[in-house]
Amino acid sequence: MIIRLSELDHRKGEPLPFRVTLDADDIKSRHQEIRSVTPVQAVGEAAKLGDLYYVNGDMEADVNYVCARCLTTFTQHMHVPFSESFTNDESLVLDEESDIQLLDGEEIELDPLLSEDFLLEVPTFPLCSEDCKGLCPTCGVNRNEQPCSCKNERIDPRLAGLADFFQKNNE
Repeated sequence: MIIRLSELDHRKGEPLPFRVTLDADDIKSRHQEIRSVTPVQAVGEAAKLGDLYYVNGDMEADVNYVCARCLTTFTQHMHVPFSESFTNDESLVLDEESDIQLLDGEEIELDPLLSEDFLLEVPTFPLCSEDCKGLCPTCGVNRNEQPCSCKNERIDPRLAGLADFFQKNNE
């Protein structure tokens, strides 16, 4: 979707509502953790106040992931708020860290900006739940579904000699 700056200029501060659907295949192809995603629905408004153009709103979609601990597939509903600021005035963009983006033309192309905002909210290591127990490293059973009796005690190899020392002294 493209928002023309001339249209915002004529509205004299009155917000311009918009609704856009982002391409689900494009979103999926740009992040390796996403297995599938419903079309991302974005609803928001654009306005001009002073020398700045503002675009803000919310995006929603259902995303399928594979849990990083237990490898089960799960769906998470994502709600992503967004807010972007633009200007034609270079003096308002103070440095590279500024949240204000310099416009290069007479329009704002929303799709790439919204896709980037959505992808930044995708977790790097998705978890089906915060207390996911994961897979047993010995037998491979999903410890969320059933317990296992494997002994997975890890001893730091640098301290293994000390463990042997205490075991011999207790005998």
